[in-house]
Amino acid sequence: MNKLTNFLKKHWTKQLAQQKKPGVYTVPLINDNGKKVSYSLIVTPERQQLLLPQQKADGLTGPLYFRSYSTYFKRYNALTEIPLGPRQFVKQYLQDFSEKISPKLTPASLTLGVVTDTHDKADVNYTYYGSNGLQHIAELNLLDQTGLLDFKGHLGDAIDGSDTGSISQAHLGKIVAILNQDKTPFFMAKGNHDENDKYDEKLFQQHPSFQANTYGNLVYKKLFAQPQINHLSYQTGLSYFDKGHVRVISINTSDVPYLIAANGLKKYDVKLTLAIRQQQIAELITILQQSQTKQIVILGHANLLKADGGDGLQYNGHAVHELLVAFNRHLKGRLQPRQTNPDFAVDLPFDFSQNKSGQIWAYICGHLHTENAYQINGIQYVLLNCSALMGRDHALTTTYNRAWNRRQGTLTEFAGYVIDINAQTRQLQVFGYGAASPERSFQF
Repeated sequence: MNKLTNFLKKHWTKQLAQQKKPGVYTVPLINDNGKKVSYSLIVTPERQQLLLPQQKADGLTGPLYFRSYSTYFKRYNALTEIPLGPRQFVKQYLQDFSEKISPKLTPASLTLGVVTDTHDKADVNYTYYGSNGLQHIAELNLLDQTGLLDFKGHLGDAIDGSDTGSISQAHLGKIVAILNQDKTPFFMAKGNHDENDKYDEKLFQQHPSFQANTYGNLVYKKLFAQPQINHLSYQTGLSYFDKGHVRVISINTSDVPYLIAANGLKKYDVKLTLAIRQQQIAELITILQQSQTKQIVILGHANLLKADGGDGLQYNGHAVHELLVAFNRHLKGRLQPRQTNPDFAVDLPFDFSQNKSGQIWAYICGHLHTENAYQINGIQYVLLNCSALMGRDHALTTTYNRAWNRRQGTLTEFAGYVIDINAQTRQLQVFGYGAASPERSFQF
């Protein structure tokens, strides 16, 4: 029972019960995000009651509620939530999109449905981040229903991390549940907003709003319970999955130690610290040493390197990139980057000299809220646009999204991708929908 229903039980039961005369009434209620929402109460001639949010856009302010009236017992039955379902214009658009790209896919390839940077938060915002982020994730499942996808997932910043801990946890849990509800297995990379540090920054909390295992309990328990998703440990967030000769490895670029300082706050703000630590890199080496015949694509939230070759992470982005290059070159050696911070020190041997036909093709990520593609040392970087709505008049809106003039309730409101990896043709195809490039293709 959510907060809206509890509010109804405590404050509106008598008032609603008295509204038996057919008609339409306005009632202000509190939704499950703690926000005040105007609802229309519709009473039918049969005394049935329907609570409908008075909203400007589908699905943003609250769900529908219904209850029937028992003429035998002379009382109303319990309220039942009615799911809103997918928006029809999005459903038709994605159906057309699927039909258009279907001839370009082959059964032998590994096909992903991907969104990134939804920045879901408990706000009804028609020009920027809000609860439309959750809606975009739900609509990714429409692609799942086409039968085109082998896997679907999220590349991080699922939530904006600016709500109270309880609300952000509820939203993160709901996102995982939505991704997990259909037949297609899901993957999920951790983003720098997903530890809720934006809220802690804003309100200068004396204690972190997320605990050390909060994200893991909400995400990894469901993620790693899937038999199609392989992992070496629960702690790092590193996972991988296969189809034929294709292997996809999902890494965690927000691999930051949870350390509490003397003032009660975390030593590292995850929102501001992008990193990969020794244990995860050791697991990556192990997986690569078992990938001697695989054609590999790496997924992550943030880019390891910038287009100019500079570090994309605060810690060990360049080191991991060099490790990927070493795999492609069949090298043996030791990874020991210069690092003065002991929390992120790395000293690991690797041996890829037995690599036969395995090759890392690309690194695909989000984080920068733009599209881009560049190649460094044979590794193709492919950047995906944010699904979160970025209206053109906001200061943080990127140039790429400003050019799209993104608007709520239109096809530019969202952005997502179907990524096809074909080991036979050695081709990576990236098909975008919404505020995304329709097609990008890379040959290896």
